[in-house]
Amino acid sequence: MSHAKHNTPSFQSVAILIIGNEVLSGRTREANAWFAAKTLFDVGCKLSEVAIVPDIQETIINTLQRLHQQYDAVITSGGIGPTHDDITMQSVADTFDVPLLEHAETIQLMTNFYGEDALTEGRRRMARLPDGAKPIICEQSICPGALIQNVYVFAGVPHIFASQLKSVLPHFTTGKAFIRQEIEVRLLESNFAQELSDIQNDNPDIEIGSYPGRCGKQPTGKICISGIDKKRIANVKKQIEHMLKDKENHENQ
Repeated sequence: MSHAKHNTPSFQSVAILIIGNEVLSGRTREANAWFAAKTLFDVGCKLSEVAIVPDIQETIINTLQRLHQQYDAVITSGGIGPTHDDITMQSVADTFDVPLLEHAETIQLMTNFYGEDALTEGRRRMARLPDGAKPIICEQSICPGALIQNVYVFAGVPHIFASQLKSVLPHFTTGKAFIRQEIEVRLLESNFAQELSDIQNDNPDIEIGSYPGRCGKQPTGKICISGIDKKRIANVKKQIEHMLKDKENHENQ
């Protein structure tokens, strides 16, 4: 079976579409977007949006059409199993106005693995791909994901999702991994908010985020600095540390 290939990675922005009533109802704690965000960050690809939609075909199609047009690549999570509420593959096919067809090589693999008598209708459902899509093969499941245009269709089960992402990770690797550094802070955010904003405005190529931990009389928190240029990050970090030290000295006077 052929694997999805992408020889010239150029993704600058990626969106994830999480599909499933179980996520929106609180029955399942969503983990795949977090895993993808961390994994993509480490290879220099930016996760720009996470959308969560119910198992409603029209909603899936409308959201996928928007994300497909807005971002370089889209990863979907969930809804490719054997039951009635697994409608992602059909929704993806409808998004691109192509039929959903049984993939002959997947059927053969399933037949070899399960035996012909055990190839149930539910299992056959998981061998259906949008016409023209390439199967995404991973180590954790015999049932493939799919790649059609810039849309990657993955399972919702976290260990299968992770394995599928790993199998196509070179598609997202830019060669310029993001770097993140953190500064421990023991000041209230309101005490340095303006100065931190000024530093951010002076350094638009570096992302600066402030994240409080404990508030009150003994505040704690972290300032995170990220980008792709190690020297620029180090320079911005020094600016922030100098600003924080001045603030602390002023408070201690």
